[in-house]
Amino acid sequence: MIDLWVGDIIAVDGSGLISGAIEAVEYGAKTVPRKYSHIAGYVGKGQLIEAEGLRVTDYADVSKYKGQTDVYRCLTMTRGQRQTMLKLARWSVGGHYDWKLLALEFMRYAFGVVIPYREPPNLRICSVLWSGIYRDAGIDLCPGIKYPTPKDLSESKLLVKIGSF
Repeated sequence: MIDLWVGDIIAVDGSGLISGAIEAVEYGAKTVPRKYSHIAGYVGKGQLIEAEGLRVTDYADVSKYKGQTDVYRCLTMTRGQRQTMLKLARWSVGGHYDWKLLALEFMRYAFGVVIPYREPPNLRICSVLWSGIYRDAGIDLCPGIKYPTPKDLSESKLLVKIGSF
């Protein structure tokens, strides 16, 4: 098992119907070594925090995605930023999934249509949750992308893939 640090990004290669749809929209017909449809973040003690469609933003055991994850780390993150991220992640618990944003992002990827949207404070999709936590801690993982996808995060120049589990 990889030695996980608070703030590590867990990129999940999902296998369900929704995961397949997300991957098809994000990646199209391109052949890539790994396709991500979900993002979670490590918060310590074997726990992740994730925004997942059919439940509130909550903790999950890191073993939930065993065999289908890659781990990305921001090597320039300070200890203070990690502590800030941990607080922000904990505050996000109990929020709801933003299905409207997911639909708008589908429109952007599938048809190139960008529809203005102001995100409600307690609704998030998985990748926006963690990019926002990083941004609020002073690290913009995807400059110029307001609502990054799992693919966008995995391609961030500030993250390094440190392994899989």
